Amino acid sequence: MVYTIRRLDEILDNSLFAPRFCTANSECPPRFTSLLERFIENLTKRGYSKKTVVNSKIHTGRLLSRFPEKILSVKDLTAADLYEVFTKHEWYLGQLTTAMSFLTFLFENKETKINLSACVPRPARPSSLPSVYSGDEVKRLLSSVDRTTSLGKRDYAVLIIAAYLGLRSSDIANLSFKDLDRTAKTIEIIQVKTARPIKLVMSREVEKAIDDYIKNGRPRPPKDESGIAAAIQLRGLSADSSNKIFLCSRAPYLPLAARQCHAIANKYFDLAGISSQGRKRGPHALRASYATALVAKGVPYAAVQKALGHEDRESAKYYVRVDAKRLRMCALDVPKPAGAFAVMLGDLEGVL
Repeated sequence: MVYTIRRLDEILDNSLFAPRFCTANSECPPRFTSLLERFIENLTKRGYSKKTVVNSKIHTGRLLSRFPEKILSVKDLTAADLYEVFTKHEWYLGQLTTAMSFLTFLFENKETKINLSACVPRPARPSSLPSVYSGDEVKRLLSSVDRTTSLGKRDYAVLIIAAYLGLRSSDIANLSFKDLDRTAKTIEIIQVKTARPIKLVMSREVEKAIDDYIKNGRPRPPKDESGIAAAIQLRGLSADSSNKIFLCSRAPYLPLAARQCHAIANKYFDLAGISSQGRKRGPHALRASYATALVAKGVPYAAVQKALGHEDRESAKYYVRVDAKRLRMCALDVPKPAGAFAVMLGDLEGVL
């Protein structure tokens, strides 16, 4: 309701539509503000992504806000204080990881005498299997999109890029016209997550889907683009944001965000009636499905690593976990029972 009233006021005042965006609140107590800023500056200099830096600021601010009031300086911080902090409140893995990084930073910068990161709980993290969908399920997903509408053309292009090229949602949202080479039929980008370059060849289906969206589905920018520029500035986006390929379907046609790519995938998993059965649903699941299909076809790990833009050469082996056919090749023959075990089996033969 508030949004609607504000929008009507802007129309009556003949002013430009400019969406408001909430800024993250780090919850940091004033006595620790300068220390937090130094930590964030350190992360930025070390080349961490903007998203990681923002999340780290929030997590660290929350950690500092939970320090006892008696702690006026981190130099007074003890292991007992941290034990109280970590047992009194609930924490999830990302917050604990940031806490370890921050406490290590304090020690390395001589703010604490010992490295208190050892006091951070290290919860067991079960080794998970990749969320993988079969080729038939991926085809059902793509077939569920109504490609006769502008929205459908955009959503289909987003999904097919994730499914047939394995790009992350952040990279799909960040795609610009300059990233497309029409002559070579390639997409060449700097990955958002790793800041590493990657060059992928577009299949005919991918190229056709992107062209169909650009020519027949992408919103036409208004003659007066000042409203879009103002919205982009308020959102804190880069100056080239207006050149992004994928846009929101409603004015002021801001560039699509990574979380919206995830919402798109979720929507069509539901429409296609595909049961997740404990699997994740989103562009990353399509990326994992693409990688697993490559491994199943016998594509060398080095080639899979290059196709996914991974830094670790061993990362492609993660996807062989769900390739039952290849895993059977590694199975050892069961040895014949011997000794006391053979005797026990003989005694149980009439029972079993």
